[in-house]
Amino acid sequence: DDFGDFLSYDENVTTETRTTLNRDRVVEAAVAYADTHGIDDMSMRKLGAELGVEAMSLYNHVDDKADLYNGMIDYVFGSIQLPDPGLEWKVQTRAIGKEAMEQFGNHSWVVFLLMQQGNTGPGSLQFMDRVVSIFLDAGFNENDTHHAWQMLASHTMGYAFQSAVAPDSHEYAKLEPQLPQLAATFPNVARIAPNLFNCAYDEEYLFGLEIIIDGLESRLR
Repeated sequence: DDFGDFLSYDENVTTETRTTLNRDRVVEAAVAYADTHGIDDMSMRKLGAELGVEAMSLYNHVDDKADLYNGMIDYVFGSIQLPDPGLEWKVQTRAIGKEAMEQFGNHSWVVFLLMQQGNTGPGSLQFMDRVVSIFLDAGFNENDTHHAWQMLASHTMGYAFQSAVAPDSHEYAKLEPQLPQLAATFPNVARIAPNLFNCAYDEEYLFGLEIIIDGLESRLR
């Protein structure tokens, strides 16, 4: 009787899992796994175990691992809070840049996926469409709008990558005793070395973002 009860319970759990499993749930579980363990450690088998199903069950909802990655990228872009379109274009640009960097920081693996395979899913396209609309609505022509998008995308991706791979403070601390020797040959590098050792990538990103906004404003004038 106990064995029969166990089989009945297991069948109910399996049925419930199958009825509730869908693409969104698979993608959300993959995002959570990558946030905790990293993207390189994730496999369909491990993801299936997190969801309580066999790995093959996942292929009912994603075509393959590349399709899953695209869904994860879309998830991150969909998490970026978009500013009120009624705000001034500079305010919108500043807000969307900060929000994008925050989400890329929350999901640091996404920059590596974008570098490996790019993405043209609905989430990233919606984000791009919204950013492009900021500049077109402000009066930029199509050519300058394209340049503005490329500058912002490169700036954001670059700092997201640097932030993701930056050595910790202990690595920089090892270089400090070498500063006197460094100064003899490379005095200017040694002069700014303390700033390099204590680089705050969020602040550096915002510094560059303001320069981009100022440059774009001069083009608009």
